[in-house]
Amino acid sequence: MKRTETGNRGGRLGLACCVLLLLVPWTMWSQGHKGAMGFRLDGGASWSLGGSFANEGAGNLGVTQPFGRAGVYYMASPQLRVGGEYSYTRMARRQIDGKVNQLAGGGSEATVYRDLTANYHGVAVTCEYNVLGEGPLALYAGTGAGCLIAAGNTYTFGVRNEVKPAGSSVSFTAHNEPQVQAVPYIPVTVSLEYAFLPQTAVSVSCGYRMLMAGKESTAPKGQAYAAVGLRIDLQ
Repeated sequence: MKRTETGNRGGRLGLACCVLLLLVPWTMWSQGHKGAMGFRLDGGASWSLGGSFANEGAGNLGVTQPFGRAGVYYMASPQLRVGGEYSYTRMARRQIDGKVNQLAGGGSEATVYRDLTANYHGVAVTCEYNVLGEGPLALYAGTGAGCLIAAGNTYTFGVRNEVKPAGSSVSFTAHNEPQVQAVPYIPVTVSLEYAFLPQTAVSVSCGYRMLMAGKESTAPKGQAYAAVGLRIDLQ
């Protein structure tokens, strides 16, 4: 009987602590954060969509890739914040080609395998508006402008069979082409944040980047991401 009473008492105490944790931000929330500065850290997963270099014969290999971001912001008003951020994403795609092209003089050639692995370092400026107003629960929607700097390599492996009067010859080729490019983009962001302390909040966010890549670029047409993170006001 004593154990049961102790267990019930512990359960009620735990429930009270949870309720208190949810109510404290409303009672301690300071009115107006204009002029406050802070930083944010979050991470999750990203997906590169479209582009001239698509997976062929490799299924959905490498579709989901890591996403990480760090940024600083300034509260221009209690509901509007502007900031800058750095982010990291990655894209990995493969093309396994079984097509054989006939050579004019006889024989055939084929590009058997292509592999593209690129690391994207993004920098952006953003403007976000809290549609829920003041309080510990915020829903920020925003946009801005940014640039993705890609650093990677494209590996190509091929085979060639030439037929000549003296006989035929088979040769293999391997080529490594560096991929370095800068692609501007327009981000669209949504972030749901809960301040469990007046200056600290947890966040769940998602977004999409519309990349303005040229036709010859190996960059995707867009990137989507989902992340969880932490936001901390410095004042």
